[in-house]
Amino acid sequence: QLWHLGRQCSSLVTGQPIVSASDIPIKGETRGKDGVSVPSEVPHSLTVEEIAEVIADYANAARNAMEAGFDLVEIHGANGYLVDQFSQSISNTRTDEYGGSMENRLRFMNEVLDAVIEAVGDSKRVGIRISPNGVYGDMGGADNNELFSLALENMRERKLGFVHIMDGLGFGFHNKSEPFTLAMARKIVDHDMSIIGNVGYTKETAQDAVDAGDADMISFGRPFLSNPDLVERMENGWPLNPDATHQVYYDHRLGPKGYIDFPVYRQE
Repeated sequence: QLWHLGRQCSSLVTGQPIVSASDIPIKGETRGKDGVSVPSEVPHSLTVEEIAEVIADYANAARNAMEAGFDLVEIHGANGYLVDQFSQSISNTRTDEYGGSMENRLRFMNEVLDAVIEAVGDSKRVGIRISPNGVYGDMGGADNNELFSLALENMRERKLGFVHIMDGLGFGFHNKSEPFTLAMARKIVDHDMSIIGNVGYTKETAQDAVDAGDADMISFGRPFLSNPDLVERMENGWPLNPDATHQVYYDHRLGPKGYIDFPVYRQE
């Protein structure tokens, strides 16, 4: 997964000014060195020339991934990180070719996709993660359903391997539009690329989404942390361990306890 934090990062970590689509900081605090919370910073609005450099970084990272032996590359375009910051109007107030209309705001995403596809050499080995419903990172807009519908049309044209959609609302919902659903995505991309749903699914709701034809797959993140044998538990109908807290996987100072020591299921 190729991931650029943009304005959610800290210069205490990077050693250089943080960047974004526009000079709009996130509210409150972000993470500095060693996971310590620090005040958010006003990001530098990337110039057109700097945007080209960032896109080249994505392409180089994709080439490195292929050389390292990875099968697929996923671009992180969700959760209010850099790709998302360009796409959504709440974080993009530019007046050049990367701002204003939905087509312009999606230009950065499209150019990153094109560069990564070229670097990988096969569009079916490239995917992207999006969060049209998410509020994390101070995101969300009234036009999000139209925006992400257009984004999906662009992905379909590029014959991507998959789109990874955070459609569930369990990670926070911006409440500025109707929720974007997997069924809506399916109508746009048909079966030209795979759809992966995510956030808050159970074994039952995941199966329902696949059976309905809305998704090809459902991904599980947090349940895997607390259930190293998640697949076996789901196959056998065994109960799950309680979810790990957010602090467990955001604060490395806590060490391995509560992160890699969850027990496997043992029948009594």
